[in-house]
Amino acid sequence: MNIYLIRHGEAEHNIDRTVMSHTHDSQHSLTELGHRQAQKTGEYLQSKLNDKTIFYSSPYLRTIQTAKAIHSLLPEQVPFYENPLLREWELGNLYDFNNRTPEAKKEFKAAGLFYFRHPNGESLADVYLRATMFMNMVVERARRQQRYENMVIVSHAGFIQMLLAFLMNWPVEELSSFKPIENASVITIHEKEGDYHYKKIFVPEVN
Repeated sequence: MNIYLIRHGEAEHNIDRTVMSHTHDSQHSLTELGHRQAQKTGEYLQSKLNDKTIFYSSPYLRTIQTAKAIHSLLPEQVPFYENPLLREWELGNLYDFNNRTPEAKKEFKAAGLFYFRHPNGESLADVYLRATMFMNMVVERARRQQRYENMVIVSHAGFIQMLLAFLMNWPVEELSSFKPIENASVITIHEKEGDYHYKKIFVPEVN
């Protein structure tokens, strides 16, 4: 089964982080550019996906908007599901980048990026666990059923990084320096001789 990982298109907080201090992360919408990126990615995938495809999306607004734009270009019978395991790394109910307390800064320095748990939120270790759960409970079940040739997963940068970290067995000390995942880009995952491999195959170019 071919797995396609897609990050959502450009969202409001990608151009103005202050929205996170007053609007919950799940409610951030795509920008006009983000909508165009999602459309471009859908057009790219249209020729690669058939009716034996299953579609999963994070329930956050920006991922649903991205996923719907892509899904609308696929055969009508392709099933579409939301799954909360795919949500973004939770930094708390609201997060103000300009108002981080001295206590939080001290804890972050002591714990490091992977283990630091945000108040009312998650650590990256928590996201890693969610990624393993999705892989073992959802992806592997679809593999066993052998009903689909393709699985499309629309999610977020943090989740995608942790899913790759799990599949590629990256050590924790390497997880503090991520390579950027472009908005609406497509990464494929395939298995060969028992090992997973990944490749970024598409980044939308939109003016």
